[in-house]
Amino acid sequence: MHGPLAIDAGDLADLVARLDPARITVAGVMARCAAEEHGLAACWTAERPSAVLGRDPDAVLVNRGRDPVSGRVFGEEVARRIDRPLVHLECADRVVIAWNGADGRPLARRLGWPLEEHRAVPAATGGNCRTIRGCRPGDPVMVDGIVVGRATASEVRLVSDGETILAEAGCTLRAHGVEKLRRRGPIHLSGAWCTAGTLRDARPRRGGRRPRTGRVLVLDHDAVALYRGLDGDVCGVLAVGDDTTAALLHLGVHLDLPVFGVTDGDGDGLVAGEGAPGSVVVRTNGERDDELGRELAGRLDGGPVDWDRFVADLLRYLGDRVRVVG
Repeated sequence: MHGPLAIDAGDLADLVARLDPARITVAGVMARCAAEEHGLAACWTAERPSAVLGRDPDAVLVNRGRDPVSGRVFGEEVARRIDRPLVHLECADRVVIAWNGADGRPLARRLGWPLEEHRAVPAATGGNCRTIRGCRPGDPVMVDGIVVGRATASEVRLVSDGETILAEAGCTLRAHGVEKLRRRGPIHLSGAWCTAGTLRDARPRRGGRRPRTGRVLVLDHDAVALYRGLDGDVCGVLAVGDDTTAALLHLGVHLDLPVFGVTDGDGDGLVAGEGAPGSVVVRTNGERDDELGRELAGRLDGGPVDWDRFVADLLRYLGDRVRVVG
């Protein structure tokens, strides 16, 4: 199961009731958030769907694209990455898609959905380049989870020399995003996970209560790491980066996990961020959120804090270097 759309739309609950699968695995932090909010018992993975599907010859892909075209684009991307035929349940138009010779007839009969058979076109070999299809103008374009630009057409073509990225077509690049990607190491577009679009459109649902005293988790431009670092001792998150803050505000609602977000105004609207009670978002007055976030993280000793006092102390320390925006 990939992404939150099929969960928020009720597709996954319907498929579970009709097919009674032995196991459900959801990929991506927003999918995990949606599954927990809807009370679905599912395993979670931070791996790409192709990695999970490649290990289990009986697993099928469940997806809901924003429209049937984008759903098939995603299914083809997954199918070309695994070394076996793949059955894909595309919920955007309720179709069973058999990729690369897979037998989709049994599931098509059980569900009463039409069956399509397709071959995944192999990716071009050689060169450090990628084509992202199924985009909408204005979509944020992401490489390995970092927004590097905005789509201006239905197809984006990116190339890289390993140090930077150039847009051959369909994209306006964002220099700061490309810089953040480069800090992780040489850019290898041919093996990267490249996508376009928002992470989740549905509003988060509020969950239970979490103690306001405990450890602060620091997440610097890496919202995916939330579930790896989250335990019962965490009372809040220091988030660094606009999109990271927005994602963590969204995730924190269900977890009742407040966020202190450090931003500099370069967000891309990947997800609606509302925040659990006690959340505060500040915007720097001329500084980069990267440097200020590291400075604040350096003030933490890893010990327990009272969240409200922690927030008040940070605001007092920062003074006129920031302004509160949320």
